[in-house]
Amino acid sequence: MDIRMNCRNECLDAHSRLTFAKTAVVLFALASGLACHAKPPVEAEDPSARAVVIEGKYRVIPEQSPLRARLKVAPVSSTTIQKHLSVPAAVQADPARFASVSPPLSGRVTSVYVSLGDTVSKGQALFSLDSPDLISAQSDYLKAASARAQAERVLARQTDLSAHGIAAQREVEQAQTELDLCDRELHRTSLRLRLLGSDTNSIGKPLVIRAPIQGRVVEFKIAQGEMLNDVSTAVMSIADLSEVWITANVQEVDARRVHVGQAASISLIAYPEKRFEGTVHVVGDLLNPETRTLSVTLLFKNGDRHLKPGMFGTVDFLADPESALVVDTSAVVHTGHDNQVFVEVAPWRFEVRTVQLDTSIDGKAIVLAGLKAGEKVVAQDAVVLQ
Repeated sequence: MDIRMNCRNECLDAHSRLTFAKTAVVLFALASGLACHAKPPVEAEDPSARAVVIEGKYRVIPEQSPLRARLKVAPVSSTTIQKHLSVPAAVQADPARFASVSPPLSGRVTSVYVSLGDTVSKGQALFSLDSPDLISAQSDYLKAASARAQAERVLARQTDLSAHGIAAQREVEQAQTELDLCDRELHRTSLRLRLLGSDTNSIGKPLVIRAPIQGRVVEFKIAQGEMLNDVSTAVMSIADLSEVWITANVQEVDARRVHVGQAASISLIAYPEKRFEGTVHVVGDLLNPETRTLSVTLLFKNGDRHLKPGMFGTVDFLADPESALVVDTSAVVHTGHDNQVFVEVAPWRFEVRTVQLDTSIDGKAIVLAGLKAGEKVVAQDAVVLQ
């Protein structure tokens, strides 16, 4: 029995040792895993090792920072600028230099004296017209002239008879009244002839339609022998295009930047390599309530006739030269609704400053507020300091 007890105790001791060994292995593995995931101790960061040190609204570039070789600092300068405003525009004939020719009365075309593209002078004959209305007007004039001559002879006879005591004074006065009526009728009929474009020296001749202005025949819709019945329809158009209008619509916000006499230039889709110079002629007084734009009319010389009505292009309004503070556009960092620059307040120490800007011209931003002439700003790669 003692032998069996000893064997049992020995077995229990062996089992305990095995269990202890397994537990030790598990604990060692856990300890090793925790040791692998543990973070190393944090060392204090050296500010000189950073590219930029942020101190509130300041940016400091340490001595060892690679940005010292990259950043470019330039002074804020005052220079003379000329602002410009670009808007779409269209070429239009000057209404005072454009005329549509229509017949003053219906009739048949007897002769045509010009053709499309001809240059005409004011008063030059364009075409002639035979018309029943013209014949009626001429007949009325001839009747009035004959009646007036008869009334003049009657007055002379009655005056002579009255002088010899044969006729009464009342008859003389009646003859004078009749002559006055004939004078008024003669004036009316001669005036009608002039309104039709004829005169008393053209009695029995066709009506000649003449050019109302000088220029070129740009539209032509007439033929000899044609019957013209509609006096409201133009049969040809004459335009003097030596000077044309450029019409543009300027947005309400830019209306203050345009004034009469202001210099302007236009580039056309048809001639992208050329620019044409002109001046502002009229600035509209009424704002279009739908588009919120103001109509502006410019005058342009057109001696070479490159500007043709209906063409489209872009007009640039040039403002008067003025002095302004400018910085490179690359010096401005846009953050939401603000524009910021980095102003050097000490060597390699920059202040973040909000500025108010106007437009940009040729890579330069116009500064309205926030900077002074002579201050230095980061002009290149300023965005890396943000």
